[in-house]
Amino acid sequence: MKKIYEVEIASTTYRTFEVEADSPEKAQDIAFDEMYEDYEISKAWKQNAEVVFCEPQGGTSHMDNDEFGAYIRGEADTNLDNLNKDL
Repeated sequence: MKKIYEVEIASTTYRTFEVEADSPEKAQDIAFDEMYEDYEISKAWKQNAEVVFCEPQGGTSHMDNDEFGAYIRGEADTNLDNLNKDL
């Protein structure tokens, strides 16, 4: 005997934007601006877009707890600024 099944299918895609910014919050704002300007991205995709992660290139493993806390809070971090100058 055949039964009726409810089948839900989801699809997730990702895009990565590399931006230069003073803080994680500003980086996210800039990335969203770039995303909205990209005509190849559908309106529906843009409406459902959310940040999955945001970290400086090279990751955050080099940071001590205080530096990482400042990074998460979006506070200016001298050590991070110096690291970026060296790149």
